Amino acid sequence: MQRLAEYPDTVASAARELAPHLMVHYLHALAGDFHAWYNADKFLVDDAATRHARLALADATRITIVNGLALLGVSAPEKM
Repeated sequence: MQRLAEYPDTVASAARELAPHLMVHYLHALAGDFHAWYNADKFLVDDAATRHARLALADATRITIVNGLALLGVSAPEKM
């Protein structure tokens, strides 16, 4: 969640400084954070509130990555 919260500032900095590499580094770090979290925690747990929160966080990460790649002119596959 902390890395997701950095997205607006990263976009603003990348635009202000004309530095698209800032977005690339941010998206790489976000993907790494997500990968580590995905491997460490179960998403589909019995507790409904926890399950919904984790799935919402995963979806927020997906949306952020798709939007960040779009800013760079890169398309994101819907499935892998």
